[in-house]
Amino acid sequence: MSGQKRVLILANRSKEPVREAVRRLRPWLEQRAEVVGEVNTAEVTHETAGQLPGADLGLILGGDGTMLHQARMLIERDLPLLGINFGKLGFLAEFSIESFMRHWDCIVEGKCPSSDRLMLAAEVLEDGDQSLFSAVAMNDVVINAGQPFRLIELGLSIRPPHDAEPTVLHSDGVVVSTPSGSTAYNLSAGGPIISPGIEGFCITAICPYTLAARPIVAPADCQVLLQLNRANAGTQLVIDGQETYNLMAGQRVLVRRHDRRVRLIHNPDYNYWQMLAHKMRWAAPPQRG
Repeated sequence: MSGQKRVLILANRSKEPVREAVRRLRPWLEQRAEVVGEVNTAEVTHETAGQLPGADLGLILGGDGTMLHQARMLIERDLPLLGINFGKLGFLAEFSIESFMRHWDCIVEGKCPSSDRLMLAAEVLEDGDQSLFSAVAMNDVVINAGQPFRLIELGLSIRPPHDAEPTVLHSDGVVVSTPSGSTAYNLSAGGPIISPGIEGFCITAICPYTLAARPIVAPADCQVLLQLNRANAGTQLVIDGQETYNLMAGQRVLVRRHDRRVRLIHNPDYNYWQMLAHKMRWAAPPQRG
């Protein structure tokens, strides 16, 4: 990124601090870049994303949830994303307004660290491989048992090989997470933290009915096929904790690597491991009373 940049502002206008920040930031930014548009993130869909103006940088004002939503909606645009945090954690939206302004020269000169994040494609299949639903995930694809909260039975196949006998899981569901999502639901369910540079994803059963169902990390070129042998009335497929689809026994969920990635621009004040320690208290010592 060199020369004057075309910046698209994507603001979560449901947050009052975001609305105020845009009013303050935009005049400053217009002196340094070409602001090609300002869009409410709630209005960005897969359909409307194609109508957005061309840009060199998507500036997202919101929280990590806003970052996840925009990454999915803008997947076809190949637009680098930079997040200014107005949420709780700020693990994906790494910048504050002040740090964004302070590092502006570094950003436009392409000297800030960046990473291309693995994305997942999920598809719900019925008899004859008829596709009922498809979605893109940045963090995770989750099958959740739902009401009345009895254990469900899943047949798990990691493909290839395509003719392998499925492994049967009795659990409250399963999480298939990217390295980006390994610190989210996957971590809470007992899965490992995976560096964003790893070409793989993690499969973690949720409260399995056995001590032997440990999380596993599979290569990114594998496909995960989950057959719903037994489901509840409320069993759902959940995409990044934001998008849902009701599932029934007999249906299958196919999860694979998406053919596109999302590029994130990172705050140079921290590397990934410092972010873990600073924002998630990784390896923090016990507190003394």
